[in-house]
Amino acid sequence: KNMKVVICMLLLLAFTQARMFKTTAEELKLNEENSNEDYFWYTQKLDHFNPQCNATWQQRYYDINQYWDPKTGPLFLYICGEGTCRKPSDTSFVVKMAKAFKGRVLALEHRFYGMSQPTKDWSTENLKFLTPDLGLADLAQFATAKSVEFSAQYGIPHRRWITVGGSYPGAMSAWFRYKYPHIAFAALSSSGVVDAIADYHQYDEQIFNSTAKSGLECPQKFINATQYIEKMINNGERRKVFSIFGFDGDLVDGEFYYFLGDLAAGAVQGGTRTTFCKSLAELPNDNETVMHWLADYAAKSGLSLEEYGAASLRNTTIDFPKNARQWTYQTCANLGYFQTPAQVGIPMRGLNMKIDFWQSFCERVYGVKIFPDTFHYNTRFGAKGLKATKIIFTNGSEDPWKHASITKTDDPNLIPIEIVCDDCAHCVDLHADSPTDAPALVAARRKIMGHMEGWIQQELHSEAVYPSMADASLREFVE
Repeated sequence: KNMKVVICMLLLLAFTQARMFKTTAEELKLNEENSNEDYFWYTQKLDHFNPQCNATWQQRYYDINQYWDPKTGPLFLYICGEGTCRKPSDTSFVVKMAKAFKGRVLALEHRFYGMSQPTKDWSTENLKFLTPDLGLADLAQFATAKSVEFSAQYGIPHRRWITVGGSYPGAMSAWFRYKYPHIAFAALSSSGVVDAIADYHQYDEQIFNSTAKSGLECPQKFINATQYIEKMINNGERRKVFSIFGFDGDLVDGEFYYFLGDLAAGAVQGGTRTTFCKSLAELPNDNETVMHWLADYAAKSGLSLEEYGAASLRNTTIDFPKNARQWTYQTCANLGYFQTPAQVGIPMRGLNMKIDFWQSFCERVYGVKIFPDTFHYNTRFGAKGLKATKIIFTNGSEDPWKHASITKTDDPNLIPIEIVCDDCAHCVDLHADSPTDAPALVAARRKIMGHMEGWIQQELHSEAVYPSMADASLREFVE
């Protein structure tokens, strides 16, 4: 159902890891910057779990169908997550699979992000409709409706899907296959954070380990500068420090260290660790010089210290390209992933960022006592022990999010692939092929394609045995 809209080509603000898993730079490696307006609208239910609520809203999606052979071609459901949904690039890995297998790609924008806004504002009351459960149900309704539509239009059996996603959408890809096997027969979970962890100190530990690959001088120089800045703040020079980093206001100490820690973390997560550490190595061993270099690095990266404060997240007015209030709500209400200082080794983040800081931060942003019950979510979604089949979990060896994903398992039905190479970090396998790709990355993509080819052929055989929607779940039992 098309909807008349005024189209504003807006750039997504560059938030790093704690706010969203993929930065703008990472998003643009995967997707087209301009969508050429070729998107569509699906009428979606507001609350899938309340029979007394009949409200609907318009959800945006993209459709890449030029490579599809309806008779044998698979359907790929590309899951957009914690940011504005962009059309997958023609060189992205999901479209590469569509070309190879004569498939069709549909990309669905997540509720409350981009132009897919189910409520009139982002009030705390309205954000109760922003949960992984409702996001998965959106995918289920959309995918089922499209399978019914394609079956009627092309005279083909009811077709199940392959889900693809990276980061939080990577987790959703795995969860969807687990929760809705009658709709999806396989999944690719790239950097899929399936384990909800409130006190996620492993993130900081990995930042140290990854930067140390460039030599211990890299993390140590950053740590020394952090400690130097800490002393300045403790000695009453906080406003001077904030001014150096481009902010004339005031913040809670933990909010500043949240920002400061993200400077090194963003480089690692974004796959630019070697460049970041090389630049640090070229600086003299002078903390004042390193501090000013970090301030310049932050400015050039588009990071704003002001936007790390709880006050900046209280605005409830919908602003299409922004995502910080919504994603922070998901972490505070459901999933956690709060990056606390390392408990093993030397912390890269300030010691002011322990779990009590995050509890206070969530309350200050949303005005209510709110903190995630991660045990509850992991019980429902399985965490690292989820029991399903035909799910590939890919993780870059340097990615700090890999500790919330599945990198090893004794379950033969799950396929973990760790991609070990320099600068192989978040969602690296979903990017376009490059002549400079490491052999491990090339091999990982080849392995994914091999598994997908076998599963697609198996599904076509099962589809012939049980062609109807009513019997689609029985395909799980066809040899």
